Amino acid sequence: MLKNKITLRIECVVIGCILLCMNVRAQGLSFKIKESGGMGYFMFGGSTIDIDKLNSRLASKGYPKFSDNFISIGGGGHGIINRIIIGGEGHGLISDELSSGNYKTFLTAGYGFFDLGYIVFSTGALNIYPILGFGGGGMSLEILRRDSPTFDEVLDNPGRNTELSTGGFLLNVALGADYLLVLGKDEKGAGGIMVGIRLGYTYSPSKGNWELLDGTDISGGPKVGITGPYIRLMFGGGGISKQ
Repeated sequence: MLKNKITLRIECVVIGCILLCMNVRAQGLSFKIKESGGMGYFMFGGSTIDIDKLNSRLASKGYPKFSDNFISIGGGGHGIINRIIIGGEGHGLISDELSSGNYKTFLTAGYGFFDLGYIVFSTGALNIYPILGFGGGGMSLEILRRDSPTFDEVLDNPGRNTELSTGGFLLNVALGADYLLVLGKDEKGAGGIMVGIRLGYTYSPSKGNWELLDGTDISGGPKVGITGPYIRLMFGGGGISKQ
């Protein structure tokens, strides 16, 4: 099930990023570099995806069109080594539930990225940086019957609900800014609460084929990728070490 795979991928990315940040910060002291650090954060915002081809196919069969604006929920983290940023992030994208006749339709998406960036401006507490991310993701379309069938009706017609999914390789380009509100510090560094913002764009260079829940390939589907701009707020914590 693609949706479960997406969720698992996001969770693995977020957990891995937090562990990476902790490791980078710890290694920074042993490497005797000028500055190192680590940040882990929750991210919330909005994303726009180009789904015109999908909406056209849905409308031709009498289904309502989805909005191309999605709610974005996710998280991530990054380590800092002499202005170089290494990290990652994962996100789930949620659209509205729509109804048409006896059916309900849902459209969801999700992706994860490995990120590389560089701090172009820093005051110590405030960092501004561009980021380039490499990863993958997918989109899931569910069509569900609205009525409440009897047990015998389900046995007679078990194929009442359908889930279609597609996915592929993704690129992410973003500009980020975060501010560390210091709550404690000593001669080795400082730590506290981090708030920030990300403005970016995801691009799908190649569109995957659609498939059913059981993995059966579906031919003739609209070529749709997770391509479009987004804005996200960031809330988390971290610290900076100096040697």
